[in-house]
Amino acid sequence: MNENLFDELKRVLSLIEQYKKDIESLGSKKEGFRSVNEHIELAIQESEEATQKILDNIMEITSLINNSLQTVLKIDNTEIKESLEENLKKAVGKLTETLTLLEFQDIISQRLQKISNFISDVEKEILKILILFGIGRETSEKKKEELKEKLEELEWKRDVSQEDVDDILKQFGL
Repeated sequence: MNENLFDELKRVLSLIEQYKKDIESLGSKKEGFRSVNEHIELAIQESEEATQKILDNIMEITSLINNSLQTVLKIDNTEIKESLEENLKKAVGKLTETLTLLEFQDIISQRLQKISNFISDVEKEILKILILFGIGRETSEKKKEELKEKLEELEWKRDVSQEDVDDILKQFGL
């Protein structure tokens, strides 16, 4: 009976060591979540800035068109006047349609924010698990540096493909 108990205890200790190794690998995943979250936040910010610039441009163009419509009214030639007026009204219609389409940016931004919040929550839970198992940050410093280098490399590229992002995430177990 003692021998069975001793074998069972050895098996349990072996399982605990394996779980500890598995949990240590969470450290690199935690850093990956943080980096992915930073990129999502940057995408949200850049998207909002671009949208604001587009909105400003649309408002300025609409104002210019409305001023042109007032000038068209002063033209004596009815045929030219009607043609210009029709074209300018179509342009205002297209700009209004474009404004409506920009509303989707806000929806996308909200979705990205929800994803970002989820990633932050997962990152916090991983950190809690790492602390619970007494695994310090020093075990993941090398992986953290590798991930940082890869992300800096991506930041220098203007066009980042989904494959680039997927490759980096795979390298760090995500």
